[in-house]
Amino acid sequence: MALCARRLVLAATLAAVVALLPCTSSAPVARATETGDFTAAQRTNTLAVLQAFARAIPELGRKWTGDDFCSWEYTECNRTGVFVSGIGATYAGTLPEMPVGVDYTTVMIKLLDFSEVGLGLSGTLPASWSRLQGVASLTLSGCGVSGTLPASWRLLTQLTELRIERCRLFTGTLPPEWSSMSALWYLDLRNMKLSGTLPPQWSSMTSLRTLSLRDLSDISGTLPPEWKSMKSIVYLYVTKSRVSGSLPVEWREMATVREFSFRESSLSGPLPPQWSSIKTLRRVYLANTRITGTLPSSWKDLTGVDHLHLEDTKLSGTLPPEWISMSSLAQLFLSSSLVEGTLPPQWSSMKKLQLLLLANTLLSGTLPAEWSALQSLVTLQLSGSKVSGTLPAGWSGMSQAAMLQLENCDLSGSLPPEWSAMPRLRLVTLRGNHFCGCVPDSWAQKAALVVDIEDKHTGNNCIAGADCATTTTTTTKPPTTTTTKPPTTTTTKPPTTTTTTTTTTTTKPPTTTTTTTTTTTTKPPTTTTTKPPTTTTTTTTTTTTKPPTTTTTKPPTTTTTTTTTTTTKPPTTTTTKPPTTTTTTTTQPPTAPPTTTTEAPSEPTTTASPTATPAPAPETECEVDGCEVCEGDSAARCARCAADYFLTSEKTCLVYCDGGVAAVSSGVAAAAAVCMAVLLSVGLAA
Repeated sequence: MALCARRLVLAATLAAVVALLPCTSSAPVARATETGDFTAAQRTNTLAVLQAFARAIPELGRKWTGDDFCSWEYTECNRTGVFVSGIGATYAGTLPEMPVGVDYTTVMIKLLDFSEVGLGLSGTLPASWSRLQGVASLTLSGCGVSGTLPASWRLLTQLTELRIERCRLFTGTLPPEWSSMSALWYLDLRNMKLSGTLPPQWSSMTSLRTLSLRDLSDISGTLPPEWKSMKSIVYLYVTKSRVSGSLPVEWREMATVREFSFRESSLSGPLPPQWSSIKTLRRVYLANTRITGTLPSSWKDLTGVDHLHLEDTKLSGTLPPEWISMSSLAQLFLSSSLVEGTLPPQWSSMKKLQLLLLANTLLSGTLPAEWSALQSLVTLQLSGSKVSGTLPAGWSGMSQAAMLQLENCDLSGSLPPEWSAMPRLRLVTLRGNHFCGCVPDSWAQKAALVVDIEDKHTGNNCIAGADCATTTTTTTKPPTTTTTKPPTTTTTKPPTTTTTTTTTTTTKPPTTTTTTTTTTTTKPPTTTTTKPPTTTTTTTTTTTTKPPTTTTTKPPTTTTTTTTTTTTKPPTTTTTKPPTTTTTTTTQPPTAPPTTTTEAPSEPTTTASPTATPAPAPETECEVDGCEVCEGDSAARCARCAADYFLTSEKTCLVYCDGGVAAVSSGVAAAAAVCMAVLLSVGLAA
């Protein structure tokens, strides 16, 4: 899809050039439609180079016949030169050495795009290509070419775009000599077996705007502080590498950078507070690194940052209330970190916040009622944290909330019926807390809402009774009874103490259940206890019309006191069988799960003409699991899914599983007919 997009951009660029020609001060020059529009020297020398490719790729040689190379398939000509692209995967062959006896100053080839040939290409990268000093764009993708990156290519001083990706047979190092490519503004070298370190010499690439070194697992060393001199750098990606050390404080001098991505590396050390001076910074991806320290309060000055992915790190400390100044923040990922403390109520002013992932952290305290003002929030993850208290009824005002993941916390109380008013709510996960009562009818009646909670809170499994919020207990702690001397007791049968487990949960176990008891006392026994009363019961009848509606996560503590009692009949007690816990209850499973983003910017679409303006920004790091290429500048929309996945109308990637459709699971149970999960993690990447 990316290749198709580049070809469309190329066609549009060519058309635009033709349209603008009458507007120039010079005499109009018609678009070249035949080889005759070039000079004799240009025709001769350009033809000699193209014929070298035809000889090296036999299938191409059968199509490229004659001298009119502008009429050949896979070539296009305009007044600036010749563009070669679209050669298919059936064209096997090698990359040719450049012929001798050619005046390369008159060779008009400006673009060589072999991105569609793939593994059909073999051999090595010819060092002699350094003679093609007029080439502006060169692309190799998924090829079978091996060898090293030629240092001699430093002579390609007019090269503006170089993309070599997924050619896994490449070895060697990143050539320091390439720092001489003074015109290079886009360099993409990804998913190869390159090794060595990041060359400090590349700091002299002052035209470089995009440097993408992704999935280079054998690259090591540190991030060069010298790269601060890359005065034009906008997008800098070094991911899935063995790069270690700290984030260079010196990079605060990068006055044009918008995105940093160093995810899945061995980087350590703190987040530099000094980076708060990078006013152009928009996105920082540091997921799955060894970054330590705290979240710098000085980063409040990064008012333009919209994506901050810091999950799976060793960051600690608290969530800075000062970050409310980060008015553009839309995605904050801190899951599986060591952050602690409470959720800042002040963050309610983050009006653009859409994804807040804080799962598996040490965060505690309560859910701030003030967060009802987060009108852009789509996904909130707090699973596996220590958050306690009740679910704020006021959160019903979150107009965009689609997924609230709150399982395995320390929450309690009843489930607020008001939450059914959230118009976009599709998934609520509450399993593993201490809630009481039943799932509200308003939730059960809400179309497409999936509620993941223990079955004892749902349907017929939920035992009716008094509202859990008004449960009456006589004491908060089990009474302690001390008997100084066991009196003599005559009992026909020992009383039976029965614990009844129902469907409601409280944070502390009540120790006494109020029942209706009729007691007939004939004589007080001689007993010494810490608290009165001391009674002798001859006949005790306990009648329970309904099972108590209060229960505990642990069996209530029962203190048995031995008294002097003559009982003609033991108390009658009813035992209720605990309900069986199963899976999620949903009124109507959604056709597709709610989606979240994670990172993976696909390559930017660039024009083929060397005289064209710089290409638009690379697409954002993609946070959709199973996605190969994200769409446009949205991390939440996938343009192309990986193998075994299919693209949904919501631009997410799903995969078939037993009984239905699923995405990558994040621990979310689904309805019986649908194997549903939430796409997270994130990660998205560059």
